[in-house]
Amino acid sequence: MLFTDIDGTMTDIMTGKYGTTKALVRKLKAKNVPVVLCSAKTRAEQVEIRRQMSVRDPFVVENGGAIIIPKNYFRSSSMAYKNTANFKNYILIELGKPAPLVRSKLNKIRKKFKIEFTGVADVSIKQLSYLTGLTAKSAGRMANREYGETILSIEHKDAATLSRMARGTGLKVIHGGRYMDVTLGNDKGKAVDILLSLFRREYGNNVIFFGIGDSLNDVPMLRHMDVPMLVQRPDGSWPAVKIKNICNLEGIGPNGWQNAVNKIMDTKSKE
Repeated sequence: MLFTDIDGTMTDIMTGKYGTTKALVRKLKAKNVPVVLCSAKTRAEQVEIRRQMSVRDPFVVENGGAIIIPKNYFRSSSMAYKNTANFKNYILIELGKPAPLVRSKLNKIRKKFKIEFTGVADVSIKQLSYLTGLTAKSAGRMANREYGETILSIEHKDAATLSRMARGTGLKVIHGGRYMDVTLGNDKGKAVDILLSLFRREYGNNVIFFGIGDSLNDVPMLRHMDVPMLVQRPDGSWPAVKIKNICNLEGIGPNGWQNAVNKIMDTKSKE
């Protein structure tokens, strides 16, 4: 089974282009390998990505803000977890606190310490589209945050102050490839651990979990993987992480992702 980050891993961090990724996902599906998206992206963004790729597996949104499972995906029930809700054709296991609460805490820090920053909630969809290079529809999906806020721009000196003050109020500042995400209660590692327990309950222990990421933000996910893998960042480097058996793959973004899939397929062929 494959758990994967999206930005900078499945896609180019700056352009958002997939390269050969979509074709590779189809290849994995043909071999019955589940593809679990685990990203900072919102539910709206990931639903669209899953639609484009015809992926039907569970996914983790907003850095562990929630686990979203298609109804009837697992024969065993996931309702044993607290903060579980039904939404349309999905079951939600919510770990993060609501975005309005996060933004309220951020605004208090902004006013008290006179920190200047621009969050997604501070701009219109048109402005967000301009700042990110996304289409208006894609910007709308990005803006639909449920479990945190994304900081689009902030002075370097203020970023350190914001991170320090945020921790004092229980907020977590997560540095991604292009932007900073601010959350409360979100835990990508915990979300992945819950999903793994559900997969094991369904299929037993005869499962190999592969994970692909590109940054320190992916470490909580990769720590739970049997085969943790990192693709190269745009400068050709890999983040320095302390994970047993970490595999640093050649290839930036989608090119590295292709090498990861080759590794998965090689393992699959030896079964």
